Amino acid sequence: MDPQAAANALAILRKRDSLPTDVRLSDGRSVRVLNVAWGRDLGDEFDHVTTNVSPSLDSEDTIDIFYTSEIEALSDPESGTQIYP
Repeated sequence: MDPQAAANALAILRKRDSLPTDVRLSDGRSVRVLNVAWGRDLGDEFDHVTTNVSPSLDSEDTIDIFYTSEIEALSDPESGTQIYP
């Protein structure tokens, strides 16, 4: 994934704050995201994303960490609609 595509995927996750989003990652994982915290370490080309921590949630959704370069697809679990790419 190129840096601009990764930034676009992160922008979608940020915009959907509090709305469930399923994220399919390049390592085969699929994670449910309700909110994100993100950042970029010095020298990195892609942001790291931590999910479901701010605000903390009383739900079954787990805390996951991944890089935006790992995002393959985003979808709305309620409608089944793919929203990225």
